[in-house]
Amino acid sequence: MRAAAGSAMLLFAGAAIIAAVAAVDAVAFSPAAAYGRPAAGGGAPQAAAARSAQEAAAQASPGAAAQGLTRTSCTACHLDEELWEPEEITVVAGFHDDVHAAVGLSCHDCHGGNPDPALAEDYLAAMDDEFAPNPYRGPPERAGVPAFCGTCHSDATYMRRFAPSLRIDQEAEYRTSRHGQLLAEGDTNVATCIDCHGTHGIRRPANAASGVYPTRVAETCSGCHADVERMAGYTRANGAPLPVDQYARWRESVHATAMFEREDLSAPTCNDCHGNHGASPPGLDSVPFVCGQCHGREAEIFRASPKHAGFEDHNQYLLDAEGEGCIACHDLPEPAASLSGFNSFGECTACHGNHGVVRPTLSFLSPLPDTPCAFCHAAGDGDDARFGAPEEDMLLFLEVRDGLRAEAAELGLEGTERFDWLVDRAETLPYHTVPVAAGAEPRRRPEFDTLYTKFRIGKTSYTFEDPVSGQTTRVPILRCASCHADSETLGDDAVGIRVAGEMLNAMRDLTARVASAERILLAARRGGVEIGGGGLEVERAVDAQISLEVLLHGFDTAPDSEFAAVHAEGLAHAEAAFAAGQAARAELSYRRQGLVVALILIVLVLIGLALKIREVSGREAGP
Repeated sequence: MRAAAGSAMLLFAGAAIIAAVAAVDAVAFSPAAAYGRPAAGGGAPQAAAARSAQEAAAQASPGAAAQGLTRTSCTACHLDEELWEPEEITVVAGFHDDVHAAVGLSCHDCHGGNPDPALAEDYLAAMDDEFAPNPYRGPPERAGVPAFCGTCHSDATYMRRFAPSLRIDQEAEYRTSRHGQLLAEGDTNVATCIDCHGTHGIRRPANAASGVYPTRVAETCSGCHADVERMAGYTRANGAPLPVDQYARWRESVHATAMFEREDLSAPTCNDCHGNHGASPPGLDSVPFVCGQCHGREAEIFRASPKHAGFEDHNQYLLDAEGEGCIACHDLPEPAASLSGFNSFGECTACHGNHGVVRPTLSFLSPLPDTPCAFCHAAGDGDDARFGAPEEDMLLFLEVRDGLRAEAAELGLEGTERFDWLVDRAETLPYHTVPVAAGAEPRRRPEFDTLYTKFRIGKTSYTFEDPVSGQTTRVPILRCASCHADSETLGDDAVGIRVAGEMLNAMRDLTARVASAERILLAARRGGVEIGGGGLEVERAVDAQISLEVLLHGFDTAPDSEFAAVHAEGLAHAEAAFAAGQAARAELSYRRQGLVVALILIVLVLIGLALKIREVSGREAGP
């Protein structure tokens, strides 16, 4: 008999749903009715009227109680395991953790209808589109989702009930976004509110389980933007296909590293650059201001640099080239002639890229030394005395370096591939790592890690997994040599590569001196010698190097430039640290010599005592 009753209920429910769908098509959606809000002219919220004594006296059904949901005609039906599949019940049950449920709203506040639990088996009455206090509306069509949500979220009076500071312009902003514009054109494939926030399990943005929590924003966006099939047919403004590798590249970026490894929730993710509800790609003119939200000093210096004016000129050249690109003016073998798909100079993005913004390193500059070792060690070309490296240390360095060169040659590595391989090898050398258990990942020595990180030693490329091919893709970073030739081309001076070389050599000069001083001080400290202010001088020299890494955005190395002044200041601190190191090393040497002399004297005294004891013993044992 129960089965027969269940079958009858299913047939009745089917008929009710068909009638409800027809009613939804026939009834225009009224903002005044949504969420049980008052119609024009005022009055108490309709949902409050609908939740009368019936709801107050209702008892939770077994299914609803399990989920913590108040029993209404909606929950009594949609949590009935005899009527619905488990996955369908799960969708509804998820409303238990929804932000709307937390403030006392329920199904009928969005979808309308009579929540009286007594109507749980009278589907036509529960979903009555003529129910005066709150007509049934059902779920909206996809194109109507923004207006559906905006009915409440755009109403200042209604939203003030929950928090006076809540924004009410989300829908208006969405209409200005690329998503909103395409939706208005009839493209229902684009993202709407529910694609980012969900439907029945919507969490507050500050909830770590929310799809718009900082650590999950990029993953949420990638749900569409990394979907090859879904993004097929979409193009950029220049007609090129819209890429689907943004998320994969961002995961390799310095921003993702800060967010996930350092747990820095302020690190930029998609919405920090593109916006939230008004999401759109930053325009060419707005890129430096977007980046400048965090990197204000760099943006200010760059906008005052000659490079800024050069970028503006080149953007006009590229516009005149009508899609031909750099090759319209540059000929092979000029590096710029090899650049493809380069249609504008977006200031920051021209060198750093957009989604794959890897940690900037000295490798961005040109021309690079033969090995990355040269940033911290003497080159072994006659400059050894300048860095003060002891002869035995220099011989060990040359042996290790040349061994790595030979190993790279055996692997067939040359140029930037060899440079990058050497950077990776530097992180695993026993001189740079602390002892770890067999099989464990090498861990940098603290002193090496500090200089390696702050000196920004790094590779000329990065890799990511291409979502289209599934293959690991190597992406060269844009270096000065990617655009600038090492000889004059359009002018009388190869100024670009010259200035790049001057900046790189100045910083290499400073880093090598600091590293040398730091090694000497470290050896003295390990020997138990007080190094005085040497450590502080190293820190100040490192601070100067960090300042140079910011000032290079001015592309000015003239003797009266700020770059030159800070470089000189850094060298002075490095020299002071080196002098302190030399003094500490001399003290250590003096102590060691004194120790040797003391040991010799002690040995001589012991020998003398032994001889004396032997002499006395011989006398006592005499005839």
